[in-house]
Amino acid sequence: MDIFLHHSYNLDLLNLLNIVAGDSQYQKRYPQIYAEFGQPLSQEAREVLDQVTSALGSPLISAPIAFVLSIIPQFDKAPLIDLMLDQEGFLVALEQYEPRLLPQKDQLFLLFQVLAPVIQEIELLGFREYWLSELLPVIEDRLYEMEASFYRLNFIQDINNLFNNENLPEEIHIFLCALNAQHGVRITRHSSIVDVSFTDLKIFDFTLQEPFQSAVIGLGISALLHPLVDDPFLQLAYEKSKSVTGFETIESYIQENVVEACKVYLLYKNGYLPDPYGYLQSHLQGAFVLALVLVDYLEWNPGGNLSLIANLKTWMDQKPAGKMMTLYRQAMERAGREIGDI
Repeated sequence: MDIFLHHSYNLDLLNLLNIVAGDSQYQKRYPQIYAEFGQPLSQEAREVLDQVTSALGSPLISAPIAFVLSIIPQFDKAPLIDLMLDQEGFLVALEQYEPRLLPQKDQLFLLFQVLAPVIQEIELLGFREYWLSELLPVIEDRLYEMEASFYRLNFIQDINNLFNNENLPEEIHIFLCALNAQHGVRITRHSSIVDVSFTDLKIFDFTLQEPFQSAVIGLGISALLHPLVDDPFLQLAYEKSKSVTGFETIESYIQENVVEACKVYLLYKNGYLPDPYGYLQSHLQGAFVLALVLVDYLEWNPGGNLSLIANLKTWMDQKPAGKMMTLYRQAMERAGREIGDI
């Protein structure tokens, strides 16, 4: 797997719709931009935005549109209005990449047609020039910092080694935007949109979630760890965390613990997360107790450089089911942390 970082005028132009459509959170965060590009909008454009937000049930217009447009190759580079009015190209992309959306093709294309004049009006107000002069330099500086960081640390290689290059996507794409109001948005093909203000930790935590979930499922780890479903400590942790995590079964809870362990271990190993045990102890009210045990095992096990599946097989050979409370306490003591209530 490889990681590619991008900027995209198109995506920030879509984000601008959230600001001018009247979302108070966006307007409060970007008052100058609203004054320059929202207040001058025509009454016709405002009516269109009202209709769209009403139809979507939310003033956050950009996320669903960005997801659908990201199906189209070169969605981040081709002129946005051309993309939105190219019905034939949109249909081809749907058929090839997201056939499940074909029943909604007419409604989606109608949405694009309705919004295209609003986007054109915004561009006539000079948003492209503003983005190039005021926003792009900030994004490019952040991209450079991130690229220098994860290439210097061999972060990508560590990801591939842990999963033994199995069941990972060939590449993921991260789009840094200046007007995302501290939101993360997942788009197609394991790609995501993040806000330029995010820390490296927050960016990677968000963007690696989906690829790691797919990899863990593909490796059959749930079946390997199935004996753990009868562990009393894990059962208690699962029951107590239901209201926070929303997992419907203990199997899904265990699977997500493995995903979280992979993220936390790799982020810790590469210096993005200084205190993995403190993080897991507090994140979602300490729900991921198995993840904490697995991070401890990956850190201290002499075979820690092996792949995830090899490590887990070795760990399961030690018959941890029924011993999880002891293993959790040992991990916390090794980390020098208070155990607290479980």
